[in-house]
Amino acid sequence: MSIIENMDIRSKQIAIIASFAVIYAIMRIVPSFPVIGAPGASFSMADILVPIYAIIFGPYISATTIFLGTFLGIVFGKPIIFLGWDFLPATMGALFIGMIIHGKKIVAIFLFVIGIVVFNLLPYTEIMIPINEQISLPYNWFHIIAALALLTPLTNMSMNWIEENSKKAIIGLFIISIIGTLFQHIIGGTVFVVTLGVYLQSINPDAFPGIWKTIFYVYPIERLAIAVISAIVATPILRSIKPIWSKSV
Repeated sequence: MSIIENMDIRSKQIAIIASFAVIYAIMRIVPSFPVIGAPGASFSMADILVPIYAIIFGPYISATTIFLGTFLGIVFGKPIIFLGWDFLPATMGALFIGMIIHGKKIVAIFLFVIGIVVFNLLPYTEIMIPINEQISLPYNWFHIIAALALLTPLTNMSMNWIEENSKKAIIGLFIISIIGTLFQHIIGGTVFVVTLGVYLQSINPDAFPGIWKTIFYVYPIERLAIAVISAIVATPILRSIKPIWSKSV
């Protein structure tokens, strides 16, 4: 019998958190997309791990792992961008996805709606983005679609595909990942405004409309890329193991 098999549940949880926090911390050092409005700052490849951790380990272990991994990443050399609140978007993203996979969609919808409302109530945010002289679109159009998707059977279907390891599992992983990463994005936007805009005032208020317009065109591509990579990476992992929430474990 292996050492892991001899561990009690609490010890296994601690081992999982410690081990995967280190992996997350290492991935935090690898840059991905630039943070628009914060010169020299960038998102990290660790973002692709958020839905994977949440789907495999559930809300609480994954959120704790990401929280710890964020601060380990700082120790390993990842610069602090948001006054130490850098952990919040990904940690909340993992908790949010965990709520979905545990069937707590009402809680997930509530969190998403509150996130969108709080973001739009903040100073320096833009509710509508002008496309041309005649047309303006909501900045949060993609977030709204993701929130509405939670009201449909789509998420339940996605979780069934994932649990059954069917050929559609990768589609289910993509759907859960895109909803989760869009929630993470809205939390990240809130942290961005509160820390750099309101508290530090390191961004000229007149620059915000241009920043939001640029992000408006970039974030759908960025979030889709994260969701696609997460689904591709997670698919072979889930073919060899079962998520801890799976009924068939």
